[in-house]
Amino acid sequence: MLYEFVKERVSRRALARVVSTFLCILFVTIHPFSQLGGSSAFLVLSLKELVFSVQEDLAQQLEITIINITGALAGIGVSTFAKYLAAIPQEGSLTSRLIPAVFLVIISFFAGWAKSRLPRLHLSARISCFVSIWLLTDNIGITSAVLSDSGGFLWITVTAASVCLFSSLSILHWSSTHLIEEVASTLRIIHRCLSVCMDHPFTCSSSQQIADLKDLHVELIRRSVILNEMYYQAAFELRIGRVSVKSLKPLLGMVEHLRRELSWGMIPRPFQNDWSNESHSPSSPSFEASAIELGKTIMSSIKAVEDLVIGVYTHASLRRKSLRTERDAVTAAAIKLNLAWYTAKGELRNTIRTLSEESGSSGSIIPSHLHHQCLFATSLLQMAYDTSHILQVAQNIAAHHQASRLRFWLPRLSWQWLGVAPRTFIMEEYGAPIAHDAFEAETTLSAEEVRRGIAFVDRQDDTMSQEVSYSHVIRRLPIGPQLSLKSLPRYLSSTLQRLWNHPVILQLRLGASKMIRNTQHSSHLQHAAKNAIGVAMLSLPAFLPSNSAGFQWFAWIHGQWMIISYVWVLETNTGATWRVGYLRLSGTILGAIYAYITWAICGRNSIGIVVMVTLFDVPITWLVTKSRIPSLGVVASVTLPPVVLYEYLTPDSGVSTQDLAWMRASMIALGIIAALAMNSLVFPRHSRVLFLNQTSRTLSLLSQLYLLLGQQMFGNIYAFTPHDKQETMKLELQIRNALHRSSSLLITMNDELSLVPKPMRHYREVVLKIQKILDLMTGLRKIRENIPRKETVASVLKERKEFISCICLSLFASQHVFRARQPLPQFLPSARQAFETLESQIETSLRQAINVDVSVKGISLAYSVAEREVMRDMVETIEELLELCRQLFGTSAWLTHTWPEMSIYNADEGPGTPGEGWLSTVGRA
Repeated sequence: MLYEFVKERVSRRALARVVSTFLCILFVTIHPFSQLGGSSAFLVLSLKELVFSVQEDLAQQLEITIINITGALAGIGVSTFAKYLAAIPQEGSLTSRLIPAVFLVIISFFAGWAKSRLPRLHLSARISCFVSIWLLTDNIGITSAVLSDSGGFLWITVTAASVCLFSSLSILHWSSTHLIEEVASTLRIIHRCLSVCMDHPFTCSSSQQIADLKDLHVELIRRSVILNEMYYQAAFELRIGRVSVKSLKPLLGMVEHLRRELSWGMIPRPFQNDWSNESHSPSSPSFEASAIELGKTIMSSIKAVEDLVIGVYTHASLRRKSLRTERDAVTAAAIKLNLAWYTAKGELRNTIRTLSEESGSSGSIIPSHLHHQCLFATSLLQMAYDTSHILQVAQNIAAHHQASRLRFWLPRLSWQWLGVAPRTFIMEEYGAPIAHDAFEAETTLSAEEVRRGIAFVDRQDDTMSQEVSYSHVIRRLPIGPQLSLKSLPRYLSSTLQRLWNHPVILQLRLGASKMIRNTQHSSHLQHAAKNAIGVAMLSLPAFLPSNSAGFQWFAWIHGQWMIISYVWVLETNTGATWRVGYLRLSGTILGAIYAYITWAICGRNSIGIVVMVTLFDVPITWLVTKSRIPSLGVVASVTLPPVVLYEYLTPDSGVSTQDLAWMRASMIALGIIAALAMNSLVFPRHSRVLFLNQTSRTLSLLSQLYLLLGQQMFGNIYAFTPHDKQETMKLELQIRNALHRSSSLLITMNDELSLVPKPMRHYREVVLKIQKILDLMTGLRKIRENIPRKETVASVLKERKEFISCICLSLFASQHVFRARQPLPQFLPSARQAFETLESQIETSLRQAINVDVSVKGISLAYSVAEREVMRDMVETIEELLELCRQLFGTSAWLTHTWPEMSIYNADEGPGTPGEGWLSTVGRA
């Protein structure tokens, strides 16, 4: 009974953590073992918590053990070499004290760079700093202490790593199924979202249904980001299985396609007046039944894929599990989906043909109440197409599983591997580290400015060459020596200028300029510099003469904890540093209080210490593994051993436990405060500034994407080439990555200390609107592959150019509002008016084409209607984005009120407000 309760309520990782704590405190309290670590043997518990903490599965534990021991050995080796060099000069001399100080700063610089640039080496860089700080600030210049100190830290490192690895081997599973669970969960949400959409899809939707779908779409966006993160992390992890994780990559891409199709094609519309008597038109049921059947088939196919993926990846045993039932279900779903797809497409084609034949000489070819239904049907057909690819991927995965044997998958060592953070690594930013985009400085020349500068240099060289040629002619004339001396400086100047502007020198100048600019604005080098500067400043007392007050204070209070706390709290952006700072400060206070209570109860009783420390790790384990504030638990656990065990290991220290508690707490607090000050004053990376720049860049990419869609449409009127599709997909991927970075910055923005409240709700709305615009542009790309291009593009080029210009100007205005933090212009060209004009011209063009060519009466008309519906949604979304920009940054209004006499003038003939072709950005009621 107790076993079943523990199995259900306590995770394997939590149990392994508590066991590792128990074993570590046991080794430290047994004197024959702890003597190998000297008076700092209690650091075994600190390294156990900070560096070698138990992970989710055995593969991850093995990986961090190897990587972090390598970092520790590197730190111990370099520090030992520095201490050896420091022991050569006279003890206490300036050279003896300067050598370890320089080595410590250099180690801190490179460790800071590795921490920022290579997330997988995050903890490895920290432990190298950890051991270097202890070794290089204690027993400086003493020859006999060089090897003994290094040996003690070697024992501490190996003991902490071995205990955690032993606990993991005894309790944890080899491989984690988090990625597969996330894939299954995402497929279930897509299934649920589609189920809600298929509930009376051709009738007006209730407000509750619209709200539910909006929440599901937001959740799908979040899941899609997490899914891609977890895939790239799992692809570089050790695992045991029959099928590679990379086989899931096409499936994850198709899952993102399904999410987008749900976003741009299956958002129910609220009640509209023209639906009141037409929502059940006699023509609607002819493709409604087949569309509903296709939707149900897609849902059953998604369920079959989910079952198969779970069966393949969650049973890594020597005995192959039979997946015959799952494989047969996928095969049957593929056949049924193919049949339902052809049926729905045929009935939609027949319905559109009938409607186009019955339409009169005026009005819309397809009734307005069927426009949204056409969008729904076309998106459903696209979902069926993508689902068929998912079924093919699932069949390939099943075939690989059937033909493969159980094997050990190793990551390929590369820069890309080093750049991916381990999955369960406790990032202080709630997940993947924020990418460090190199935002161009305000003084950086644009590409066009550089081209103009080179062109000017070329023209100048041509002029000078003509002048030089003329001077050669003059030089042949008989001139006096005085005139020759006067012309010499001018000749030398022109020669130097020609050499300076020589093409080879110009290339070197441009390359050097780019290198210097990248160095100046590299966030990785900035973080490395902050890490090194902080360590140098805080460790300065350790390198003063031994008879100075600063050195004696540092040695008495053990200032190493101040430096270590600084290194651990200093994050790559200000918001994350503040969050880690106040959580670790709270954890320090909590750990110090519990440590004093433990010593008051147990004293030097080793059994009592073991019990109390192990019991304290139970709530700490919950904080680390289950809560959203793991830093609090980590630092509380780290604060406990130095206070409880220091007097136990060194009974003749002469420092009371009460004094020890406040000394350790004060040192950790000072390190936290120093990190906060450093990240706020030196090279500050405020999340709000980064977010605004990132949003501006994302809007710029959106403008480029829409321009590219227009170029492809106008440049290839009768085809959409694979190259065009590849280029747009590259831009879409860049925008997705930029949106993810914006979302990460929003999380850390909450942690920044600010006297002025930040409009977080508006910022989140901006990210959602940009995500919606991206989804709609993706829908346009897919729909335009099937529209009648001659009738809807070639015949209405002027109107399409006008519409594209209005959209790009609106995006351009939004982009520069975020970059400059300046108000919007009061009036912008109205994309809505341009769209209405375009829609009217497309209807006229299609009607003329139908009268001439009967082949136009087909499913391409439905895609044409769907394109206009997506464009309408995009106009509304961009107007909502402009409204958010107005609320955030205001409007530069020049027309604040209207005079009564203005109404007598026509907008095109006299003074007054701009006409219908303009959108007012003044707040709307």
